[in-house]
Amino acid sequence: MLLATGCSEKETTHIQEAAPAQAPTETPTADKPADTQTASADGQKIYQTSCQACHATGAAGAPKLGDKDAWAPRIAKGNDALLSSVKNGLKAMPPKGACMSCSEDELRAAMEYMVGQGS
Repeated sequence: MLLATGCSEKETTHIQEAAPAQAPTETPTADKPADTQTASADGQKIYQTSCQACHATGAAGAPKLGDKDAWAPRIAKGNDALLSSVKNGLKAMPPKGACMSCSEDELRAAMEYMVGQGS
């Protein structure tokens, strides 16, 4: 915006620069909720790096990814019980499923990814 005044012998010119434009942000939609997609992607990545060795093969009694019959009784216990098993370990599964650097949110994302594949 440029503002110039000239009603006296002294002419004053004021120049005001416009604020820089903000980059548009993506708005989550019903088709694409942001939190869900991020959690799913993180969960899949964690599964591939820390859970796949047992859950892809069924090693030591681990329910295989996508095996609806094996996951049904576990899913029936609810997410809190499943997350407790993930955090504390269960039978042959070590605590945190051997992802010692994973936060609780990351463990939850991996669990939700696997539950989603088995339901």
